[in-house]
Amino acid sequence: MTSNLLTNIVRISSRTSLSRSVSLPALILILVVLPMHAQTFSSGSDGSDGAYAPTGTSGTVIVFDPTQFHGSQVAANIFNFTTITIPTGVTVKLSGNTLNGPVFWLAQGNVDIEGTLDLSGGNGANYTTQPFDRVPAVPGSGGYIGGVGGVSSQAALPGSGTGGGAAGTPTVASGGGLFGGNQFLIPLVGGSGGGGGYNPNNNGIFDAGGGAGGGAIVIASSTQIVVNGEVNANGGSAGTVSYRSGGGGSGGAIRLVSNAITGSGILSAVGGTGSNGGGPNGGLGLVREESTGAFFGGTINGTLAESTPFPLLLPTAGPPSAKVISINGTPITPNPSTFPDITINTTSLVDVVIQTQNIPTTAVLTLTILDENGVADTVVQAPPLGNCNSSNVCTTTAQVMFPFGASRGLTRVTWTQ
Repeated sequence: MTSNLLTNIVRISSRTSLSRSVSLPALILILVVLPMHAQTFSSGSDGSDGAYAPTGTSGTVIVFDPTQFHGSQVAANIFNFTTITIPTGVTVKLSGNTLNGPVFWLAQGNVDIEGTLDLSGGNGANYTTQPFDRVPAVPGSGGYIGGVGGVSSQAALPGSGTGGGAAGTPTVASGGGLFGGNQFLIPLVGGSGGGGGYNPNNNGIFDAGGGAGGGAIVIASSTQIVVNGEVNANGGSAGTVSYRSGGGGSGGAIRLVSNAITGSGILSAVGGTGSNGGGPNGGLGLVREESTGAFFGGTINGTLAESTPFPLLLPTAGPPSAKVISINGTPITPNPSTFPDITINTTSLVDVVIQTQNIPTTAVLTLTILDENGVADTVVQAPPLGNCNSSNVCTTTAQVMFPFGASRGLTRVTWTQ
């Protein structure tokens, strides 16, 4: 009996690659300076997601799950809270595994972070002889993945994002990720991933993977933001090196907007280290404070920008995404950190159902199936997107014959807009 295995084909922020041609109008920001007493900032939150107040004993880690919220703008990664309270000892993790794209937390009342809000990028994979241990590092929500390491028979991959670190080659070391956003954080983007390291020796050892980029978040309150704990959007470090180092991921983006920003905690958006601490390191991310009154008095790690509040300029739709939701009739849960997702005992064609969101129906979706040696065994163009709903969620079904043994799939989505 044959056994065919496929790792999950996941969202654009992880293994899906995206290419598009977009023409955007220039963005002009005009700051009008008013007397301090005349300025009052409103987050615009309608409170439809209620109060966010996770609880737990010291050391509790809670992965923020967007499916648990049903407010008016959740589909665009905008959460309308009344108040936000993260208590001491509790960590809330915003992971690219569960939330694709940058995040916007709006509050009608106070934001009080006594614990930890973690948007850090994951560390790159260590050097390995197993091709399927070359899993890309997972970014914080809104950040970008790190590149996987290579060996003489297979190239390393660069980090993702506009400032993605270069992949290592036989003659050139990999690069650390760089932050690709501007000082205003409009649009809001996270950190870029570091490039994968490269081992030129013919010994079957894939070198270190690059660290993932830190995530990106806006926290806006109509009253005040207090941080006595930590908000962490640091980039991930590269994995342990065999021959040549992988690059660290860059720091991400933290934008705080309120009538007062206070506290004695930590705001951090720095790059991760290269393999074994020897570089190349990821670049600094950005911490931006906008307040009509007090500014944060704690520790800030990363590039700092300060001003009175700008308009939030929130997105009207969520980020584009594409993922496989079932193979051969079996539901698939996106998770790029495990292998395998499914075992298929057939040599016949099977249905692979791909679901997209906020991607035009004119997009071209291509599936590439890599065999257990990392060689492209099958390339299939999926039929046009259809069955779209009012939330811009569409599906298409490709028929694929998987090779014998272990395999994994990558999907590429391209369009012109």
